[in-house]
Amino acid sequence: MKLIEIENLNLEIDGEKLLKNINLSIESGEIVALAGESGSGKTLTTKFILGILPERSIVKYDKFEKPCKIGAVFQNAFTSLNPTVKIGSQLKKIYEGHYGKSKEWKERVLHILKKVGIKDSEIVLSKYPFETSGGEKQRIVIAGALIGNPQLLIADEVTTALDLKTKKEVIDLFKNIQAKTGISILFISHDLDAIRGFANRVYVTYKGEIVEENSCEEIFKHQTHPYVQKLMGLSQKLWVRGE
Repeated sequence: MKLIEIENLNLEIDGEKLLKNINLSIESGEIVALAGESGSGKTLTTKFILGILPERSIVKYDKFEKPCKIGAVFQNAFTSLNPTVKIGSQLKKIYEGHYGKSKEWKERVLHILKKVGIKDSEIVLSKYPFETSGGEKQRIVIAGALIGNPQLLIADEVTTALDLKTKKEVIDLFKNIQAKTGISILFISHDLDAIRGFANRVYVTYKGEIVEENSCEEIFKHQTHPYVQKLMGLSQKLWVRGE
């Protein structure tokens, strides 16, 4: 089953064409990566899917279907949590937003916190965000995105500015969540090493266009577009250096 299907998406803001003939699909249970440098159109494509584009955007497309619930996690977990409100209250509010009631919120939230690897979940609920570590904040934000039981989880640049050890922990966490729940994941990243061995398929964006699409394994072996060849060559050098 296709959870997302986009055909010939074009987007213009203030007279500038920022997305051109975007074609993208995500199957149920699939991990899809949208890769490319900053400003290549990744985040705009994500905002289109989520329906949070600027009002001045001019959008045209032949087809757009998303017959699924979507959860989203963005780059900076620190800004996703209110520093003046306890974590339990924030997650309870998210639960109420999805289900229109607070009954059984705690049972649901504790279950999800354990699923994303939060230890001492009861204690965490009573803390303020500043009383938790960076890794815990990231897991809490992911838990918040999962409360509504989405079929698709969008992760936008969640490994940016992380050290190699923490980056691997975050990737392993998403792998574990996908394995346990069967959820589909759209993983947005400019970091190709983050998607190596993680995504099933990869789309590469360049100047507002998708210039290459293939399985993760194949796209690291064979590329046809010069930009993707350059990108993969740089990634390979960094990969070897990091081993």
